[in-house]
Amino acid sequence: MRAQVQSYLNRARIAAQRESVLARTEVEPVLERLVRVMRKLNPGKSFDLVIRQKGLRLAMEAQDLEETIGNLVENASRYAVSQVRLVAAPAPAGVRGADPGRRNWALITIEDDGPGLEPDQIKEAMRLDESKPGTGLGLSIVSEIVGEYQGSLSLSRGQGGGLRAELVLPAIVN
Repeated sequence: MRAQVQSYLNRARIAAQRESVLARTEVEPVLERLVRVMRKLNPGKSFDLVIRQKGLRLAMEAQDLEETIGNLVENASRYAVSQVRLVAAPAPAGVRGADPGRRNWALITIEDDGPGLEPDQIKEAMRLDESKPGTGLGLSIVSEIVGEYQGSLSLSRGQGGGLRAELVLPAIVN
């Protein structure tokens, strides 16, 4: 119940700030901090971070980026055999799943080398049943936050067979 109340409060805060040009977060320091924490919590696993454009900034609050990426990296570390990889880059033109009215997007991927999910399992994971504790609440939070910023979340099988989470989030260009 507490998590749901907090989720609704977060959504209201995001909605109020969504149109604000004040919401600006540099991606690299946030992801570096999360990776540093995950390395300490999971000493037997490798966490690789690739930032394809220095100074990449998002039109979102740092707290929302931390919560979104944190949930996905925590899931990836739970299922990874030995490696989790994060990549942040400007999204290519015409990226699917994002609000077509916005021109600038960033693409952040989190991929692990775990067992991955079959297509039907991915569909089930994306249904997000909040009524069952421990079954998708993290993905529910991610999906809600990303949706409030008109971005997108998709899950697929990664190149190494593990799970690949792909986020499209609003970027700021100078």
